[in-house]
Amino acid sequence: MKKLSRNKKNLIIIGIIIVLTLIITIVVSNQKTSTIAQNFHIEDTKKVVRIVMEDRDGYKSELTKTNDSVWMVNNEFVAAPQMVKTLLETLRDMRVREPVAKSAHANIIKQLSARHVRIDIYSQSYYINLGFIKLFKKEKFDKTLYVGSQTMDNMGTYMIVKGTQNPCVIHIPNFRGYLSTRFDADPDDWKTHTIFKYHPSNIASIKVEIPHLEEEGFEIYSEGETFHFKMLKENKNLTSFDTLKVTSLISSFIDLSFERIEKNIPQVERDTIFSQKPSFIFTVKDKDGKTKSLRTYMKMNEDTWVSEHDKDDFYEIFDINRMYGIMDGSKDTLVLQYFAFDNLLKPASYYFSQKQ
Repeated sequence: MKKLSRNKKNLIIIGIIIVLTLIITIVVSNQKTSTIAQNFHIEDTKKVVRIVMEDRDGYKSELTKTNDSVWMVNNEFVAAPQMVKTLLETLRDMRVREPVAKSAHANIIKQLSARHVRIDIYSQSYYINLGFIKLFKKEKFDKTLYVGSQTMDNMGTYMIVKGTQNPCVIHIPNFRGYLSTRFDADPDDWKTHTIFKYHPSNIASIKVEIPHLEEEGFEIYSEGETFHFKMLKENKNLTSFDTLKVTSLISSFIDLSFERIEKNIPQVERDTIFSQKPSFIFTVKDKDGKTKSLRTYMKMNEDTWVSEHDKDDFYEIFDINRMYGIMDGSKDTLVLQYFAFDNLLKPASYYFSQKQ
């Protein structure tokens, strides 16, 4: 009985040793994985104040945090909030999926050297930091990442931390896809897509000019809590306009955005389109006296573009879903979607049941 009891005790001890060994192995393994992952991701992105992205094509975007909700691009224009949010979430959530295999190591290093986006990350720190006492803010360099192309399965992205020789495949757990598109060095791609953003109570006037139909141009302006409707050509105020339609027009300026910036317009199309008068000109003045103006133009059908003299069908020549737009003071050619501008592209007569 004593021998049986001793054997049982030995089995228990052996079992405990095996369990402890497994626990230690798992803990050490997780610690190693965590250590590698921390070489890439940013633990607390709330402290990030500047991100500089530069690629091999010469594009450079410097995102600078001005307050909790606004980031600037190259100190020139406001960055698109959703894009910045996605970038910060990516820096926070990305992890090492696996180190690059030794057999592919040299090839991936070569690829990263040839084509990459360099990411320099800076966080807020303090000259004096005693826990609860923090004095004199300063900017602290965190790390530099080199972001390469996606893996063959499109589920990871090759990256390396500057100063190391160990490229890794980076992913976001439970996310299907690669991350390289989120690190974009082209400043144009970071521009906020907002054209007009006004609270109705802050709008002093909205002027709608139609160069090809000057008699249909009009202006809506406010006096106190009341909006008035004025015909531009006649310089005459009209009454009995459809208030619901006018309210819908004013509401359209609460948040109006463009789809993208067009960079590759064929010169023949550019000469044809922009030598003509604009289709519409919208000018909004706020109650501080500041104005913003947008000119819109027809857009050629990019898939089957030929000279307008070679086609008779309007719908084959022109894009029926999109048009061009140019803001005053900007060189960018914007692509606008008609459905987003539907409430704006109306003549004065639309707002009346009958002409006065």
